Amino acid sequence: LDADPAALTPADVSAWVGRLTEEYAPGTVALFVAQLRMILDFAGIEPNPARHRSVKLPSRRSEEINPPSSAHLLAMLERLAERWRLPVATLEQTAMRVGELECLAWGDVDVVGCRFRLAAVSTKTRQARWVQLPEWLMDAIADSCPLEDRLAGRPVFGGFTRHAARMAMIRACKLAGIPQYHPHDLRHRRTSLWHGQGIPVAELSKRVGHASAKMTLDLYSHVMPLDELPTETLASLVRHG
Repeated sequence: LDADPAALTPADVSAWVGRLTEEYAPGTVALFVAQLRMILDFAGIEPNPARHRSVKLPSRRSEEINPPSSAHLLAMLERLAERWRLPVATLEQTAMRVGELECLAWGDVDVVGCRFRLAAVSTKTRQARWVQLPEWLMDAIADSCPLEDRLAGRPVFGGFTRHAARMAMIRACKLAGIPQYHPHDLRHRRTSLWHGQGIPVAELSKRVGHASAKMTLDLYSHVMPLDELPTETLASLVRHG
């Protein structure tokens, strides 16, 4: 919202909310509006146009999440720009949150152990945890950056952000002619696959960084085909495009 705060009107805010709604989920839009309200309060704008009764937030519909099948995942990956394939495949293989991957730096990568260390500051539960990776995936990530350039604070996936990943996936899904999937849907897919493959609930909850096993079962145990993409197919996509 690029405007003079003192000149903002409720109509301006409503129009801004409309634009956000075209791009973000209702919960995310609500967070943006809440931030704007606080900023205008701090600036002493009275009356606060973001708090006007005419400013309506999009309704939050409780819709069943339908994680992508292997066929849809493959169709999307094939149409992603090459730079996005490796981070998106990493999300799907690890069930990491998008924000966790966005914060990941080379200092968090244990190449020999095939794992990431997620610092407490980057996790939703504010508890550090290890994330194990398949060996082929760690090999691809290691090959993406020369050893001498792996500075501790350097992002593993430069330019990767929540917004950029979401928009890249939306474009790829449109090109593939499949339903639109978002980065968090990949977390649902992987967690549900692990559950269907017999991973004990306590271990599953630990892997995905949940505070309780009940949350894992309530939110992430979807009824879906337990179909994995062949490792060779994924490895070829993330390495060669």
